Amino acid sequence: MRDVRTEGKGYFLAGKGQYTHEVVRLARGHSALAWGAEPPTAVAGIVTHGTSQAKVLGRDFLARLVETAPNGFACNRIAVHITGEGIGYLPPSLSSIYAEWAEDWRLTQTLILCKARVLIKPGKGPRRRPCAQVMLDIARPFEIRAFGS
Repeated sequence: MRDVRTEGKGYFLAGKGQYTHEVVRLARGHSALAWGAEPPTAVAGIVTHGTSQAKVLGRDFLARLVETAPNGFACNRIAVHITGEGIGYLPPSLSSIYAEWAEDWRLTQTLILCKARVLIKPGKGPRRRPCAQVMLDIARPFEIRAFGS
């Protein structure tokens, strides 16, 4: 897992290792989406789309969930940060539920982390760009574990 600032007290949202929630409105210029010379970790696999199969390269990170627009639209209410930068937002279907839950438990200004997996499907041919996807491992109902002092 990549480094994330975890100073003080916070909570970790438990997952089941399924990475079922896709981050929306990706920041295409984010450093986690650029492979550069660094080789991907061993989270590679084969993904099937219809009848074709494609290799997928992946890296795991810790993501921070940050409320950016209290009482705002669900599409950009909860930002997802990786390596200290915003990479996208929780999908609207999960954003509203998460925001209500965090408000009920008075966790809106608290450090909340979860597991994130960045997946890259290499483009075919010299001009095709890779296709990026960020998936979150968040179990429902929400379960948290405390960390820090």
